[in-house]
Amino acid sequence: MLYTALIIGESAPTREGVAACLKDTALFRRKLYCVDARRAIRWLQGHTIDMICCDWRPENRTEVVQLLAVLRRRTEWMDLPVVLFTAGDDRQLWLEGMELGVCDCLSRTAPEEELQVKLRWHLKNRERIQSLHQSQSKLARMALSDGLTGLFNRAYFDATMQQEVARCVRTGKPLSLLMVDLDHFKRINDTHGHLAGDKVLEKVAEVLTACSRTSDTVCRFGGEEFALILPETPLKSACVVAERIREAINEMHIGFPVTVSIGVGSAKGYKSLLPEHLIAEADAALYEAKRRGRNRSEASLFSQGLMPDLSFFRRFNPAAASA
Repeated sequence: MLYTALIIGESAPTREGVAACLKDTALFRRKLYCVDARRAIRWLQGHTIDMICCDWRPENRTEVVQLLAVLRRRTEWMDLPVVLFTAGDDRQLWLEGMELGVCDCLSRTAPEEELQVKLRWHLKNRERIQSLHQSQSKLARMALSDGLTGLFNRAYFDATMQQEVARCVRTGKPLSLLMVDLDHFKRINDTHGHLAGDKVLEKVAEVLTACSRTSDTVCRFGGEEFALILPETPLKSACVVAERIREAINEMHIGFPVTVSIGVGSAKGYKSLLPEHLIAEADAALYEAKRRGRNRSEASLFSQGLMPDLSFFRRFNPAAASA
């Protein structure tokens, strides 16, 4: 694999000296050049850089310090290797550079084999770090996702509800919640088999995602029940979304009819608002939709100031909210 290097030096001769060292290693297919940290950041924003190579002398210490400060503040640049090149074997200058936090300090007069081995090590080390980050991200996503539908799971729902309710109380902006439940799902499994039931769940998840905004959170609440958290959405708008979802599921081409019942809960900045209030309201509205014949959506009365009776409702689990 060949890499891209960004070379920083205050003059053309110093940049060319560093470039000559990189050329000898045969590791880099592309070299970009700039004179200071400010221009280096512009290159980083517009190009994929694998290594930064700087001409190093006492008078450009400020530039190196500024560059490293920016790199440390950006997650995508934190592991970018920075290597300083000196004109000779000035050990004191190398120590000063290493104390700033760079990966390595090398002499431009070092043997080609030494440069190649050290630079390759830093490049491969960055690849290992990136691979580790990707694996960690994948594991984190798996821990918060439903394996069948790919939607967020109940743990993520609880955490997001805690955050969105707190934001609703703080800002006074509305917050809505849709609870979506498949009608007669047991009958689908018994008649068409569990594989067909899984296919229905996957297709419903696709519809919910397609009908939601990027700011919404779509989760599999459990079993055949789904939940959509709609920030800054009043009750009337949430009801429109619920009907759009219901109609889209009715129109799914799956070989047999599939319908859903939807409960809509909504609130706007009540100081005593808790996640379980909104969940209980949406859940009660869902059961009302079931009672009235299914394949319909019903709205709660919470937006009109009516508090739900939570005496038989489970307490919201704060531990889950921190997952």
